[in-house]
This record gives sequence, structure tokens and C-alpha cells, in this order.
Amino acid sequence: MFDDRELAVLEKRAADAFDTHMDGYTASAVLHDIFMDILGQDEKGIEAIRYVQSLLKAHRDKTLAEWLTAQDLWLFAAGIAYDTNFDDDEDEANH
Repeated sequence: MFDDRELAVLEKRAADAFDTHMDGYTASAVLHDIFMDILGQDEKGIEAIRYVQSLLKAHRDKTLAEWLTAQDLWLFAAGIAYDTNFDDDEDEANH
């Protein structure tokens, strides 16, 4: 159905989409550090960070959907079994 080159392209797209999604978590960590540094000192800065965090959350939701779509396509094309009910919060619910 798919040749090796096509599978490699799909795999790279999925990996790139995952990296982009994870970059959002790196950005969140940096914003959290800044937030903690200015807590109680800069109300306007805290307000700005909260706004940016809301934008970042929307971006992470978008990149998660893009990554899952790319990954699903690659895994399907490669004939690899996978769980289509991936849930980002599943591990948190079990701990």
C-alpha cells in the first residue's frame, strides 16, 4: 500500500508534529517559572502571563490534534496496531 519512502515521510511528519506539541509544554514551564518569580510583585505581569497561558493551552490542544492525526496516519499506513483512544490525562487519572 505504501512504499518505504512514503512511510518514512509519514513517520517524520508524526515525529515533527510530536516535537511541536511538546514545545508547548516547554513554553508553559518557562512561563510558570516567570510567574513564580514575579508572584506578588507585578500584577500586570501576572495578568499578561495568565493571558499567554490561555493562548498556549489553545495552541497545545491544536498541536495535540495535529500530532494524533499525523501519528494515526503513519501507524495505519505502516500496519502497526495502536490505540485510537489516546487520552493525555489518562496517566494522571490513574495516579
